Amino acid sequence: MKKNRWKQLGLFLITGMIVVALGACAAFQPAPKATLKITPDKTVLTPGLLKKPIVFSGSGFEPNEIVVIEMLLPKGVTVKGVPEGENAALGNGTADDKGNLETKMGVMTTLNTLFQVGWTPLIKPDFKQATPLPPGTYDVIATGMYSDIEAKATLTLLPPPKKK
Repeated sequence: MKKNRWKQLGLFLITGMIVVALGACAAFQPAPKATLKITPDKTVLTPGLLKKPIVFSGSGFEPNEIVVIEMLLPKGVTVKGVPEGENAALGNGTADDKGNLETKMGVMTTLNTLFQVGWTPLIKPDFKQATPLPPGTYDVIATGMYSDIEAKATLTLLPPPKKK
């Protein structure tokens, strides 16, 4: 009878350890992967971007959290007012109650970050002083401010068409 009790106790302990281990594994499931989409993801820098701005959409963020969108600047690429080694802000938005995001790049961001225009004394953009970002592919990251959930995408700036 004692032998059976020890066998039952051993079986009970092993079963309990398996249940605890499975529960621990479930608790350490990776967080759902967030997504980021840029529309259009390839563009030429033209004034048309002021009327039809770049749109950032994504999912997988915490409900109702603020999401910040930044461009990672490659070595040698600078943006006025952004210290070397830091990212350039492209926008922000608030995720909806399902963790989805949709926000547009603002006109001022387009002018100051992508075109890097100068400004007249009357506070009008001066495209003659502009130093636009060079053509290339830029990494863009969206970060949830509460959760630190990140999503990445790329934005490709195409060279302007050759003048005929």
